[in-house]
Amino acid sequence: MKPMKPVLIVGLGNALMGDDAIGIVVAERLAADPRLPDTAEAVPGGTDLLRLASEIEDRTHVLVIDAFQDTAADPGSLVAIDPDSDTFDNRQPYAHHLSALAAIQLLRLTTRVPFTLFGIAISSASAGTELSPPLAARLPAILNHILNQIETLPAPSHVL
Repeated sequence: MKPMKPVLIVGLGNALMGDDAIGIVVAERLAADPRLPDTAEAVPGGTDLLRLASEIEDRTHVLVIDAFQDTAADPGSLVAIDPDSDTFDNRQPYAHHLSALAAIQLLRLTTRVPFTLFGIAISSASAGTELSPPLAARLPAILNHILNQIETLPAPSHVL
């Protein structure tokens, strides 16, 4: 039986909507990155975080990465979002079944897993399978930031 990894990184987005796919791209790149610690696993979550509920159980931490539309922010700006806040949720249109915040709030009702939500600013999402050049240029910095965040998480209290 394969041991469960304590940290799960989930990238959300719609792979057919250009910059909205940034969460998926980040998760795929992290999964292939040799710098990703053995204690972490990165998976693309598509547009439905709830479908990963069984993967989330028994984790020590879940990092969720999702795009948010903000024409005032530089594309690729990374924002840590408080999962208990509804400010972010109230101003965002979503292409997902539920917003990332709403899904996290539901999952927290059934698990004791701590969540961290990172929003990545995009200026628009339009049909296509490629990231915009400004967002693609920020990808290395985004990956470095997420990897640094993983290193700051508390060590698991037990080995799974």
